Order: sequence, then C-alpha cells, then structure tokens
Amino acid sequence: MKNAFLFIFLACALQASPSDQERKNVLVIIADDLNDWIGCLGGHPQVRTPNIDRLAKRGLLFANAHVQATYCGPSRVSFLSGRMPQTTGSRDMTPYSDFQSLQNHPPFPHHFRRNGFTTFGGGKIFHQGTGKGADAECWDTVLSSGQNPGPKKMIHWKKKVWDWGPWPEQDDQMGDFKLAQETAKMLRQKHDQPFLAVAGFRRPHVPLHVPQKWFDLYQVENIILPNVPDDDLDDVPHPAMGLNSYAAPEHSVLVEQKLWSSLVQAYLASISFVDHCVGEILDGLDNGPNRDSTIIVFFSDHGFHLGEKQHWAKRTLWEETTRIPMIIAGPGIRSGRRSNQPVGAIDIYPTLCDLLGVKAPNGLDGNSLQPLLETGRPEWNHAAFTTFEPGDITVRTEHWRYIRHPDGKEELYDHRSDPNEWTNLAGRKQQAAKQVELAKLAKRWDRSSPTRQSK
Repeated sequence: MKNAFLFIFLACALQASPSDQERKNVLVIIADDLNDWIGCLGGHPQVRTPNIDRLAKRGLLFANAHVQATYCGPSRVSFLSGRMPQTTGSRDMTPYSDFQSLQNHPPFPHHFRRNGFTTFGGGKIFHQGTGKGADAECWDTVLSSGQNPGPKKMIHWKKKVWDWGPWPEQDDQMGDFKLAQETAKMLRQKHDQPFLAVAGFRRPHVPLHVPQKWFDLYQVENIILPNVPDDDLDDVPHPAMGLNSYAAPEHSVLVEQKLWSSLVQAYLASISFVDHCVGEILDGLDNGPNRDSTIIVFFSDHGFHLGEKQHWAKRTLWEETTRIPMIIAGPGIRSGRRSNQPVGAIDIYPTLCDLLGVKAPNGLDGNSLQPLLETGRPEWNHAAFTTFEPGDITVRTEHWRYIRHPDGKEELYDHRSDPNEWTNLAGRKQQAAKQVELAKLAKRWDRSSPTRQSK
C-alpha cells in the first residue's frame, strides 16, 4: 500500500513539475501608426480606448516609449531584430531577409520557434506581411486575416492611400477584425507546448476607412484639434523634415479646405476600431485556459502627426513620430503601474528572452525591461534613441529630447515645461551643459551603417 501511495505521489509530482507550472506563453499585439492618442496616455481628450486602457491596468504602462526608426519598414526591422538601424543598415522598405547584417540573426518570433515555442502570426508584422522572406520561417501557423477594404471611389482625398471615410458596413468585413477573431479563437484553445502569438493590425494606418459606427463616436463638428502655433517651426533648423513623402497632404491645404477636423475624426475612429480588435483578443485570452500563463505585449511601430508642427504622418525626429504606446502585462508583472523611464521598441526582444528564460542571441542593441517590470523605478541609466536618415539622431531621456541633424544643427526640448516641443532651447547658455551631455550620448550611434543588401 505504501508503495502504491508513493507511486501516485511521484506521478502527480511529475505531472505538475515546476517547469510546467511556470511555463509562460507570449501574446504580442502590434498596431500600425498608432501614436499616444489612447486614454491611458492622455494623448487626445476625446479618444475612446476602453480595451487598451483595461490592458494598461493589468500591467505596466510605459509612458515614455519610443521607436528606433521613424516609419514602418526600418522600425519593424529594428524591433524584430532587436538592433538599431545603424547596426542593420535598414533605412527603407527593404525586407529583413535582404540585409547582410541579419543573415545569421533571427527575428524574435523565429528565435522563440527555435527554442521550443509553437508560433502563430498574422497580419502586418514584417512590413511585407506574413509568409514571405524571413517571415516564412517564423510561424508554425499563419493566422488568417486579409486586407482592410476600401471604396472604389475616393470619399475625401484624391489619392487612395490618403483617403478617409466610413467603409465598409460591418466589422467582419475588415481584415483586422478577422485577425482578431482568429487570434481569439487560438487563445481559447489548450496548447501542449508554450506558444508565441503575434497579431499585427493595419489600422490606424491610412487610408482611414472603418465602419460608420466608429465615426459615430466622434461628431466632426465637436472634434478637438491639436494646438498648432503658427510660429512653431520658426526656431527649428529643418522645418521641412519628413514632408512630401508618400502623398501626405499639406497641413495648409487641409486647413484651407476645412478637412482637418474630418481627418482627425477618421484617425480617432480608426483607433477605436483597433481598440475593439484588441478587446476581442483579450476576451479570447480571458475566456480560455491560457489567461494566467500568458505575457501580453502591446505597442505600435511608430507615432503619427495630425497637424502638430504643421506635419502629417511620420518621418520626423519629434515626439509625435517617435512616441508610442507600450504595455506589458501578465504573470509575475504587478498591475496598474506606470513608468516614465525612456525605453524603446528595440527593448522588447531582450525583455521577452529574460521573461521566458530563453537565451538571447548575440548582438542585441536593446536592454531588457525586466528591472522596470520588477520594481517600477530602479537605477535606469538608459536613453531612447531614434534615427530617420544616416547622420541624424534623437535622444530621449526622462525629461529631455535632443536632436542632431546630419549637418550638425541641433534641437533641444525640456518636456517638464514644454511637452509639445514648441521651444527649441539649443544654443541657449542656460541649457549649454545639458546640450553637451545629450550630444555625448548621441555619439554612441555615430557610425556608418553596414552594407544594406545581401544581393
């Protein structure tokens, strides 16, 4: 009898070994072109993002998070590789697999697949989508989604890529919502192996077409517009930075044609639609067997101007382009906290390796965020760095932004008194020491990019 009890005890112990109990999964949700206009960041007073806000309450909200490149292609190469554009050579839409610098360096989904995780991915993760190039090696299963449809005839704008307005009629006609449903379905299932799932939404990227009900949340005549001083660009060395790219409208034209409020309405509507998709995924996780064993990461590939500094879209070194929402939640992470320490999307790769006990590959440029996740405010001696083109750099600390352009001209902003970056302090005696200090930090990335392509 004693031997029988001993056998049962040992069998139970083997079934519930510590490694099984501590096994963690990962859910990564990526939005496209989402700036800080979410409720928990207070980026816009009218935005409605109840699902992203509830995610922030269950984990750590990084309120000072930034990307390392200022538009889709190089930003995604950066956070997928955990390397800066100066390291990879990524400065355009060249796919991950075409970089000589990345030939033996796996993107993070592939790295976790190599280390025993079952991987699921769908939507816009790599810039080119799923199933091509380096992306094809990342996934055991591709989560189906599809494109977000648009009308045959333009609603508001002459160029399709920048059109906006209500379309189509129902959420289930949107590729993003289909992806949310497929991801939720996968999360409601039991899995024999730890998994990594990545869902990449295409909204609020232009064209800004979502169903009418999301526009109805924001009455166009009541839209609160960003505050844009007429003289905001008078003290910057390169006011045209990032303009005239990919058919983005001119701010003066939108104002003249009285379309500013309408386009802001469309952006807000698209944010609320994406928030709904996030909610669909969270509900799938919470209503399945994986809730208490899954780490959730939510972030965006870069920010977005909506008239600030008389700019639209991205491709600048100012706050509106670089700042992103970023949240990490899940087992072992205390809920309801906020960090103002400067961090980057580049830090996600080493952080996931730390949280999941997977050895990180050599050559990561980011830093693990685990100290912040554990204590909230440790000794954190890191800045966030972003680049647009070779020779430039912006440094973001807890309170300051420093910009150096390729010709050596500089900008400096104190976010304690100037969160909108309206007053360039570069060259002023009172801030000379701070300017020198941040310029020294910037020199870390004063190096030539490697050969861009492998072909």
